Amino acid sequence: MKLMKLKTPYSNTIDRSCPLSEYPRPQFVRDSFFCLNGSWQYSILDGNGGSLEEGEILVPFPAGSPLSGVEHILQPQEILFYKKEFTFTKTKKRALLHFEAVDQIAEVTLNGKRLGSHSGGYTAFAFEIGDLLEENNLLEVRVRDYTNTGDCLYGKQALKHGGIFYTPTAGIWQSVWIEELSEEAVEEIKIIPLFDKEKVALRLKGNFHNVHVKVLAEGKTVTEIASAEKDFSISLPGFRPWTTEDPFLYDLIINTGEDEVRSYFGMRCFTKERDRSGLERFCLNHKPVFLSGLLDQGYISESIYTFPCEKALTDELEAIKEMGFNFLRKHVKVECRRWYYHCDRLGILVFQDIPNGGSTYSKLLTMVEGTLGIAHKDDQYKRFARESLSGQEQYYREAEEILKQLHDCVSLCGWVPFNEGWGQFDAVKVTEFFRQKDPYRLIDSTSGWFDQNTGDFLSKHIYFRPYAFRPDKGGRIVLLSEFGGYAFVDKEHVESAHPGGYKNYKDQEAYMAGLEKLYERDVRAHIPKGLCGAIYTQVSDVEDECNGLFTYDRAVCKVDKQRMKKINLALYQSLG
Repeated sequence: MKLMKLKTPYSNTIDRSCPLSEYPRPQFVRDSFFCLNGSWQYSILDGNGGSLEEGEILVPFPAGSPLSGVEHILQPQEILFYKKEFTFTKTKKRALLHFEAVDQIAEVTLNGKRLGSHSGGYTAFAFEIGDLLEENNLLEVRVRDYTNTGDCLYGKQALKHGGIFYTPTAGIWQSVWIEELSEEAVEEIKIIPLFDKEKVALRLKGNFHNVHVKVLAEGKTVTEIASAEKDFSISLPGFRPWTTEDPFLYDLIINTGEDEVRSYFGMRCFTKERDRSGLERFCLNHKPVFLSGLLDQGYISESIYTFPCEKALTDELEAIKEMGFNFLRKHVKVECRRWYYHCDRLGILVFQDIPNGGSTYSKLLTMVEGTLGIAHKDDQYKRFARESLSGQEQYYREAEEILKQLHDCVSLCGWVPFNEGWGQFDAVKVTEFFRQKDPYRLIDSTSGWFDQNTGDFLSKHIYFRPYAFRPDKGGRIVLLSEFGGYAFVDKEHVESAHPGGYKNYKDQEAYMAGLEKLYERDVRAHIPKGLCGAIYTQVSDVEDECNGLFTYDRAVCKVDKQRMKKINLALYQSLG
């Protein structure tokens, strides 16, 4: 399949000397920040050690993407090497080298000394480097990426891509940076809003003895506390709650005397409760909220897995909010931490999928039997493409890292351990694992089909027939977790030679009218019966799939934003 390479409107605004240079960790901010994004040297070796190509690569855009300058698709037997020379003037004894994400397995060396390795392409990791830093430094990263042939999670990336599977990427795809810190530094923060107790709990880690914490609202100190403990709570009587209409965030300043870090939090809670009619509802702060959302895969034409710049990220989220949506399902991908920060500040609720993994995708199981509603127990590991014990163990390792990394995210209201049966295993046990690690959020255990009667949601994907509401016998929340997929192809902004969706329209007016009819028939009509949320497919076109509200290059919004907002307002009003 020959693709036309689309550039986003942001291409000419990218600072190529240091792209995506914003501080990458918004809920744990320290003044020390040395960004290593920009031009690196790379080489690719074949399975026999021979050189395939070498040159410059633009970090943090992944190999395989046009914006990186390296469009080679890394094969499982190949090795991708990175090199970066940089100068650094030390001011403190301790320093950490951070990688926000490297796909999939990275081994890191600094000045000839091996620092360690990390397996898993979706989470951040760091190494202590204070003793190794010199004025002139050489950083080297060795990457292997097995894509959909190994144990690591990989989402929708596939070596044989096309249709619902997309171009794979490899290597560094989020920021690389260094921070210096004191001996008595705060090393971890865990924030737990205790909504019903009017408190916020803090769990800190680090080699310090005393800590002073300030809570601020709109720049003014609300309360402050000094503590010799690292696990304590702060009372916030009469607090201002975080909602989708008023996403109010409190600021935190945490000081140990030698170290100061800044963070933020929102006071909110997520529960499953009955409404006045006795129907199970999703509740935000104990009030029923209808979840009107979009499936968000996070693929962009010229940079694939990485937003080309901060403005591209914020423009998209602000447009989604402008259209009246209050909810996004981040689909089988973990986004950069700044993406979640902007959802926090804009008031967009988030479901987080754990990226798919496992062996060969079975079309019979996931497309045919799943769509027809044929039931299977998910202890049939081979049938569900997760027969590898090491693959199951890797799932738990990566899921735990994702749970930890996103724990403090204010807008994140639910976890999705498995999508459409692919790589699914032991969903009841996995759900309990999630519940133990994070008892404060809800769980959509098996999104789509192959329900194992666990979790907080009865979750359905309906595309090729009208949706018919059915309550859950077990009292779970009923969620239409995927639907729609209607396509209108803007021929000036499409990459694929065979673009399409689940229902195709030739002109924009017919497309918009089709959406209005779909939402009226499949969503609004069922809200009084107990439907609690609906997730439309999808935010943007992705390669062959042209069923997005935005084109793949984000140059065109294909819907009338005001008409889309009117649709959403009607849904919220139907909840009563």
